[in-house]
Amino acid sequence: MLISLLLACNNSVLALDEYTLLLDRDTHSLSVDHDEHGIVLRRLQVVSGTGSADVDFRVGSFKFDQVSDNASPVDFGKPERRDGMWALPLEREGEEIGELRVVSIDGHLELSAETAGSNRIGFSAECIENEAMLGMGSHAFDVDHYGEAFPLWVSEPGIGKSDQDVYPDDWFLTGTRHSSSFPVPFLLRPQASSGLFLDVSERVEVDLCKTDPERFTLLAWSERGADLHLLPGAPLAVVEDFVQHQGGYTLPQPWVFAPWVDAVRGVDRVMQVAQDLRAVGASGTVIWTEDWKGAELGSFGYHLTGEWFVDETLYPEVEDVAQDLEDLGFKWFAYFSPFLYEGTQTWEEAEELGIIIQDENGELVTFTGPTFDTMTMVDISSPEGQAFVLDHMNTALDLGFDGWMADYAEWLPVEAQVYSGSGWTEHNTWPVLWQELNAQAMEGRDGSYFVRSGWAGSVPHTPVVWAGDQRTSFDSDDGFPTVLPLGLGLSLSGQPVYTHDIAGYQSIGNDPSDFELWARWAALGAFSPVMRTHHGAFAEENHQFDQDEQTLALWAELTQEHTRLFPYRYGLANQAAERGTPMILPTALLFEGEDFGRTDVWMLGSGLLVAPVLERGATTVEVSLPAAVRWLDYWTLTPAASGTYQAALGEIPVFIPEGTILPRLATAPDTLTGNAEGDLTDLADVDGVRILVIFGEGGRFTEADGTRYTLISGGDAPAESTQRLRSGSVQLGSATLEIEGSVEREYQVHYIP
Repeated sequence: MLISLLLACNNSVLALDEYTLLLDRDTHSLSVDHDEHGIVLRRLQVVSGTGSADVDFRVGSFKFDQVSDNASPVDFGKPERRDGMWALPLEREGEEIGELRVVSIDGHLELSAETAGSNRIGFSAECIENEAMLGMGSHAFDVDHYGEAFPLWVSEPGIGKSDQDVYPDDWFLTGTRHSSSFPVPFLLRPQASSGLFLDVSERVEVDLCKTDPERFTLLAWSERGADLHLLPGAPLAVVEDFVQHQGGYTLPQPWVFAPWVDAVRGVDRVMQVAQDLRAVGASGTVIWTEDWKGAELGSFGYHLTGEWFVDETLYPEVEDVAQDLEDLGFKWFAYFSPFLYEGTQTWEEAEELGIIIQDENGELVTFTGPTFDTMTMVDISSPEGQAFVLDHMNTALDLGFDGWMADYAEWLPVEAQVYSGSGWTEHNTWPVLWQELNAQAMEGRDGSYFVRSGWAGSVPHTPVVWAGDQRTSFDSDDGFPTVLPLGLGLSLSGQPVYTHDIAGYQSIGNDPSDFELWARWAALGAFSPVMRTHHGAFAEENHQFDQDEQTLALWAELTQEHTRLFPYRYGLANQAAERGTPMILPTALLFEGEDFGRTDVWMLGSGLLVAPVLERGATTVEVSLPAAVRWLDYWTLTPAASGTYQAALGEIPVFIPEGTILPRLATAPDTLTGNAEGDLTDLADVDGVRILVIFGEGGRFTEADGTRYTLISGGDAPAESTQRLRSGSVQLGSATLEIEGSVEREYQVHYIP
């Protein structure tokens, strides 16, 4: 119908593989029709112009003042077919000022716009009324951004948050609504059966039908033009496509998916934690020691010192400690960031090598760091800076460390002139460069790391992303409830594996953590991709996982539950590597009729709905289960429906949708490292027995080792069966389960029709 209308108006129809471009000469706009998904983009315009801003930078936060933007739509000239693409002149007042090139590559439509003399360029298109607008990275308040306008600029997210995008008086401490360590210029539009990725490194202004309810705009502060990638498809398929478009996810070693705990303040504490965890029967594979390079107690808590090598006072004979931990089945993590602290030996080494960031006059760029010391950072874009970083990382690995927190990378000032360009152009992709270096250090090593900052392109270099430094509170601005929207936002932006600081980190402006907060947060951790503790900024005041016998026993119980789910979770991680499917998902990507903006639950894969208690003092939680399917209670395997569920401290409601096959270990091993000594159990010791829960018809699941479960036919009555086999059929009354594998196991199968 639209094509006929345009032809009647003597407008242009441009064919390009499975796309038809509909050029409207009156409005100077392009609509995009896809053979399978219909109109995926309506009345697209190229927006161009100039602008300026003053920038204030303090403590990792950026304030943009005196912002001026005079960007406006430009006109399209006569299209020309050229080398498998369409080229459209861009004109203003009859004069040609640039060009839009449109090409179809691997099923995506790529639109590249350049205009002379501009430093603002982007795209604007029609909104669908009240449509869901998802993605844009990690944000603490919501995942549906329809009706909002905000910038995408990597920064400190703030200690606490305003619910507005207006700078508060203490903007350098308190974040705005969309301040984020991990923004991503990717917009998922479920109702338009598409996603849009603006492939730029500069700051992006996003206006999602707020200023003009009929249009949304993605505007880059770029002199180099802007590339817009259109990815057609159903919402989950588009997210998977975007993961692969960035380079795909690399599956980490299995041990990454067993619980991690932190232990700081010296060898005695580290070894005591390791021994206590084994004594109580907790599952775990990583002990994380961020103060391996030294730390001190200050007015803002226990903070790290600035060297890049081991503190031999806190951690003497570090190789021996690493071996002792390995014998107990633990990997040992350290800590790195790009920061250099004034007055340290590491600073002096970097300055002598000429690898510290400088301004246009060749002067060192310094700033007040997170500990309120004078700091700078290594120019990680220079070959010499990269060699410096890798040398220190390899030294840590050679000592026996197996990985680390790859912290920060949000702080590159705009005035910096680095090897690869200016702070303006390199700032947002600085975290990606930092991640690439970490990945390079791990090549050929049985190690891993986790990050908190990023941009588009991070996926191939980020084994695990964590949420950042949440408040040790139930506060909705930056406390426990924000863990869900932050994680869901990352997933919807193509980041597959997520974790968070159990019980939070920051206690400035709020109380430290207590047992209630810790227990609620740890229960969610058990049903997260990666379960991990953090002592927090004020460790002595925060409730810790080994605070008392009750807490340590609960930790053991929750870690065992987490690890029993290893076959399922590692299978999900393998799906992320093979298909790009994030491990946690909003319900709306899997079930019809769900609110795309929902943030009170998440799906761990397609087989578990997790509903944490997010309010202090609550002993129940109201759970709305998607009406499109039937549900089971995970804990009782009895039918479940929407309603109120009891949840004592340490408990969490979890539900299984019909069509699920859920594999679990019958026994949780102590570790997954393969290095356990003595009486400790590893995966090989327990891998020979699986518990399979099968609910309803149509279920299928594939583990990371290739074992495939398929319900060939359903039955009309519950049934159980225990069989030992490698591959073959299991009869469950009138239902039939097919198992295809290379490992002989005992399968304890529970079928609920």
